[in-house]
Amino acid sequence: MAVRIINILFEVLKMAIIADAILSWVPNAKNSKLWYTIRAFTAPLMEPSEKINDRFLGNLPIDLSPIIAYGIASIIQSIILVIVGII
Repeated sequence: MAVRIINILFEVLKMAIIADAILSWVPNAKNSKLWYTIRAFTAPLMEPSEKINDRFLGNLPIDLSPIIAYGIASIIQSIILVIVGII
């Protein structure tokens, strides 16, 4: 049961990261309540990912922070599932 809940939470988080990336291309989306709601949920992963992107990939013309955040979320999900599986 715990494994299923963890999987659902992380899948929702990953979908929110994708939605955040899509909304970043929409004009004036950052002024909407939808963007603020999604960003509140994704900020703990997106903000560090944006810093990583700026530091190591700052010269690229595209923002790869959603890909970085998605990868971090997948790694954290795997680690938590291993820990829950041991317990």
